[in-house]
Amino acid sequence: MALYNGKVSATLLAIYARYKLASIPFGTLLIRSVGDGNLIAAVFGNESYLFNDKVKRQVELIRHWLRDAGTQELGFGVSPDGNSWSMLVHVDHQQYQTPAGKAFHAEMFQSGLDDAVRKAWLDAGGVPQESAPPASLEKHQLA
Repeated sequence: MALYNGKVSATLLAIYARYKLASIPFGTLLIRSVGDGNLIAAVFGNESYLFNDKVKRQVELIRHWLRDAGTQELGFGVSPDGNSWSMLVHVDHQQYQTPAGKAFHAEMFQSGLDDAVRKAWLDAGGVPQESAPPASLEKHQLA
């Protein structure tokens, strides 16, 4: 994986989420490395990480899910004002041979991560399921 410093990269993504995705309470992204074609997943939130114990609990629940799934957290960062956070996650799709297989696995991984993020949000004290915000950013164009 060509991710040199997970904490710095996660912090930069948290800053991006703070200013470009501020209207989205939390979500997930798939990010392809231009250099080597590897894939990482990102989870982010715009919910005052430093000032809200429920958000800290949500992040801990996501980490439990990652450990249970045998997935590696690559980095965690918070925006300078403490309002946004981001976590980078390794997506292991090397066992798939075809581009279609790798893409399918990545989408399934993101779907599972979306479910884990939403469940963590609810378990940490979020509102009932029917009014929970969307977790994934499908086809979101990063500017």
